[in-house]
Amino acid sequence: MGTNIRPGLVIFTGNHKRLAQFYESVAGIPIVFSDDSFTVLASETFELVLHSVSGEWHVSDPPRAREDSCLKPFFPVRKLSEAREKAATFGGQLRPKNDEWTARGFRACEAIDPDGNVIQFREDEHP
Repeated sequence: MGTNIRPGLVIFTGNHKRLAQFYESVAGIPIVFSDDSFTVLASETFELVLHSVSGEWHVSDPPRAREDSCLKPFFPVRKLSEAREKAATFGGQLRPKNDEWTARGFRACEAIDPDGNVIQFREDEHP
């Protein structure tokens, strides 16, 4: 396996640039490439590809959770409270603070991105 290859995820969307702003701002993953078809965000250990699809793409406003997905990616954040504020600014939403939960040394909260994809953010329980 080459050193430039890292685990990742592709999310298909009607607006890859809008989703890129959300993930860069909330999850802190920097944009490393963007063109008319897709945007790539990458850290040293993970790559997120946001790929535009052609045709009609319906996203409600505000977005509704697409709870029928078989995948739920999670992203580390410094503070869930900060992620909640940033998500709202960029078209997503974290569940309320009273829905947060803890496990295995982290505190987590379910969320949706601007397309309604169900995701999760996690903060270190003992920073």
